[in-house]
Amino acid sequence: MEVKNDHVLIQSNVEINNKPYILSLTRTQLTWEPTSIETGRSSTISEQLAKQKVHVQDMREVIGVHPVKPPSKPSRGFKKSYNSKHDSPMFIELHPIGPLAFAVSMVTNTSKPRWRCKMINFLCTDTYLCQQWIDKIKEVLAIPAFNRPRRLLVFINPLAGNKKAEKIYREKVQPFFEIAEIHVDVIVTERANHARDTVQSGYDLRTVDGLVCVGGDGIFTELLNGLLTRTNTEAGMEQTLDHDPISPDLRIGIIPAGSTDCIVYTTTGVADPATSALHIIIGDSIGIDVCSVYHGDYFQRYCVSMLGYGYFGDLLKESENNRWMGKLRYDWSGLKKIFANRAYEGEIEFRESPDSKSRPTDGVRCFIGCSVCQAAGDRKSQDSIQIRTAAPALFTISQEDLVQNSSDGWQTIRGRFCSIKCLTLSCACSLSDKGLAPNCHLGDGCSDLVLVRECSRFNFFRFLLSTNKPELNQFDLDFVEVYRVKEFRFRPISSEESDSDTALNRKSRHKKLRPQRSSLWNCDGEVLENPVVNARVHCQLVRLFARGRPTLERSNENHSCCVACEKGEM
Repeated sequence: MEVKNDHVLIQSNVEINNKPYILSLTRTQLTWEPTSIETGRSSTISEQLAKQKVHVQDMREVIGVHPVKPPSKPSRGFKKSYNSKHDSPMFIELHPIGPLAFAVSMVTNTSKPRWRCKMINFLCTDTYLCQQWIDKIKEVLAIPAFNRPRRLLVFINPLAGNKKAEKIYREKVQPFFEIAEIHVDVIVTERANHARDTVQSGYDLRTVDGLVCVGGDGIFTELLNGLLTRTNTEAGMEQTLDHDPISPDLRIGIIPAGSTDCIVYTTTGVADPATSALHIIIGDSIGIDVCSVYHGDYFQRYCVSMLGYGYFGDLLKESENNRWMGKLRYDWSGLKKIFANRAYEGEIEFRESPDSKSRPTDGVRCFIGCSVCQAAGDRKSQDSIQIRTAAPALFTISQEDLVQNSSDGWQTIRGRFCSIKCLTLSCACSLSDKGLAPNCHLGDGCSDLVLVRECSRFNFFRFLLSTNKPELNQFDLDFVEVYRVKEFRFRPISSEESDSDTALNRKSRHKKLRPQRSSLWNCDGEVLENPVVNARVHCQLVRLFARGRPTLERSNENHSCCVACEKGEM
């Protein structure tokens, strides 16, 4: 049997559901096809020919292989080697010591967001052949080109998912890791920033191939900050405003168990633990942008989803004071801030993306194989090669030149704003499938900066509603502006600023007025008290175990998810 001109590693006759097949394995595919046409009165020859389907399975989407017990029903294709009529009454049947059958677990529905696992049993003629198949399939799955993780460090937030994160991992993720024979070191976090501190300094990361977090977006940002800080510290890089962080070698996987899970939803198209586990197992990889946030030249943290000022900052601060309310605190705090309808005066400077073909209102969404992200990744690779090969003298830049060059292309906007959002990804979730920035890309090296100018309560409610309704466009509102930026800086301003002498003479009064004239920043769910920030976007700085959102609609999905693999019917 020909298989795309690929070298066949092993081929033999097998049985699937008591039907004979020819099974072949190459380095890229596992294929099986029926060996003959069965005659019968129930169907015509043409109907039987139509059933002679060649099944082709991409080896990149095979989870694992393991021996299984052969079916109890006698095989029609593999005859027993003895004749019961002529054997003596004292005949004793000897069972083989090794396995006669093996099962291959594979991913299905990969064109849809929610993936499934299917298991097919193959019956061999003898135990030696069966073991050969198992060994060969494992050998192919271990090919370096597949880049599959063999050892993982897993962090579980026990408070996530209504305190069901451990159960979610144990029932929906661990069985898949066992099938794939992935060694896992599990750490259940005991406090805030436990995962960050462990990754940053307390664990030998050379012993693992990836990091996995089970929980919401919060524990992911912990891992992200810990991993990036450690990577750059070990490389001797100081986290200053003008530095370019080094990308870590390790990928991060997210098992969703939070309330919104916007990061995993944006990178896979669904917040489903089993789907995320399968992405990790097969070694999917996608680069995402990361925003570094500073106060002056002082590094504060890395941000990967939203950096929000005004409404979103006030909402977070208010919700922190009402943690006893649980998830309802976000709805309650949001409602209070809508009625408060505060606007804050400030000055924002930003540098737009030089790519005139990519704009936040162009309607180009980010899906699997996004050409915008691929082009940005290619440019990043070329820049890295040029930096490594160029003479060091070419990159000796004086501080004066650095300041002068950085001022080129900057724009300044002053005014009163109800909300300022810097979105590095679309922040899509089950509540808002299009997200807060529908056309934002995962890896284009830019963020979408959304400015909501001072408006009435009714208009601001219209703005919030437009982010959830697919038929509405927030950027059609005349008080909303959006820019695709590489970096920006912000500072609050007030009426006292026009008279510096008066402001200096009444310093104590100035401090009392400050909470009324400035908000704070919501940085991936963490409060940044100082409103003066500088932010830069770094193209595809980290890689996740994901491949992006599929383009197909999700309406026809099967939303049930069983831990045990469903058996394939041929």
